[in-house]
Amino acid sequence: MVIDIMRKPAGHCWVVCMDALEVNFTSLDDAQAFVGQLKARIDAPHVWPIPPSRAAISGRVPDRRTACPKDEPARADLVE
Repeated sequence: MVIDIMRKPAGHCWVVCMDALEVNFTSLDDAQAFVGQLKARIDAPHVWPIPPSRAAISGRVPDRRTACPKDEPARADLVE
């Protein structure tokens, strides 16, 4: 991601450009503080999600016709 600070010619406005996204600020200090916080968050360590084990995802799914015992109505409990 390209992050840059530019001054707008009209008025005293500063713009932080992040690729195609632009965020306006009224002072250079505010723009620099925003960029500093953004870069710190980008550079912070992130935990990668761990995919479930193959055994957990390869379990057999019951056939819809045999999921409930014969002559017994299907039931569901409400979860709040």
